[in-house]
Amino acid sequence: MVTKKVIDTIYKTYRQRPASSEDLDIALLFEQLPLEHGIGIEGDSLIIGSIPESSPLHSLPLGHIHGIIDFDDCVAVVLHSSIVFLDKESDRTSVHLRQDRPSLLDRLRLSLQS
Repeated sequence: MVTKKVIDTIYKTYRQRPASSEDLDIALLFEQLPLEHGIGIEGDSLIIGSIPESSPLHSLPLGHIHGIIDFDDCVAVVLHSSIVFLDKESDRTSVHLRQDRPSLLDRLRLSLQS
């Protein structure tokens, strides 16, 4: 199970994009995920068919992917501010969106407004 602590560690570990998209373990997506996810490569983008085309996460530029991680029950595609979890048993997907904490300046402004 992926916990908040694991998610925080993922964001810290994959803070930088790899030097090249060739450094990503894209083969893992094709080896570990069922066909229902509709994983494919179109040009320089990773296509996730199990996510609706209207979603910005349906087509991910390979240059924006920070990492691909294998877990027991899912595969995670790590981006700068989000992680897409793709289930290994079905076409189920879930997304974690990182919420940036307010900066020190923002917190000072809020405290002065109160």
